[in-house]
Amino acid sequence: MEIQQLRYFLAVVEEKNITRAARILRISQPALSRQIQRLEDELASPLFDRTPGGIILTESGYYLAERARELVTLADKIVTNLLTEETLRGELYIGGGETESLLPVIRSFKQMQSQHPDVTIRIHSGNGQDILDKLDKGILDFGLVIEPFDVNAYHYLKLNQPDQWGILTRRDHPLSQKATVTADDLRDLPLIVSEQLQGNRTFAEQTGLDWDTVHIVGTYNLLFNASLLVKEEIGHAVCLDRIINTSGSELIFVPLAPALTSNTYLIWKKQAILSRPAKTLLEWMSFPQEKTTF
Repeated sequence: MEIQQLRYFLAVVEEKNITRAARILRISQPALSRQIQRLEDELASPLFDRTPGGIILTESGYYLAERARELVTLADKIVTNLLTEETLRGELYIGGGETESLLPVIRSFKQMQSQHPDVTIRIHSGNGQDILDKLDKGILDFGLVIEPFDVNAYHYLKLNQPDQWGILTRRDHPLSQKATVTADDLRDLPLIVSEQLQGNRTFAEQTGLDWDTVHIVGTYNLLFNASLLVKEEIGHAVCLDRIINTSGSELIFVPLAPALTSNTYLIWKKQAILSRPAKTLLEWMSFPQEKTTF
């Protein structure tokens, strides 16, 4: 199996048509069909079902497509970051959830890019498990994680502005009139929580929420979609502040009481050999309250 074969395969996946994919790849349709057939022969499994309406992925095809995207991204990253001589070039791959704590990283990148304009940044948004998976596979240089999370298995930098937990609710709901909300206020209300947070015992102990009795009507990976559920009066989202801009909107953030904040960390693999752009970004980041170890 070669990277070029995977690129051909992904083009067919994207276009859902071999003829269109061949045109985009600028190769003949028979040549592309032969490459796909060789891939199927090597894997001893059909990757597409051919139907009158077009081609659709088999179960094996879905699995290969997911892995192929990761492999092609990693191959491109390696090539880009190795083709670097005296001028610093390359790409930084950073993944994380939605939080303004990413701003110090972005500001450091901005300063870095002012001197090294050939370095670009790729930001991947996802939940904690997705970020860790891509970080451990080498697809990401850095991950952004939020407490509760054990960072000791990684190198890390603690970002300098904790995020506050609370509730995203509608301004016309009685909760919006409170300065803070407690577990008792939320006990019988429909709640929307992040998939990573649901069932977390540490968070439950800190807030007084009992996951076995609270009324959870939905979960989310990224908060924007959860905010739509809140707007439609489906529930109240347990979330961090400063992710959704509530200024002038029908939504409002109300902090939890007792106050609960979470720190955010920039992490990277202990055994990873960082690219020059990644090492340079760390040099530009200044966090005097924390010491970085390599």
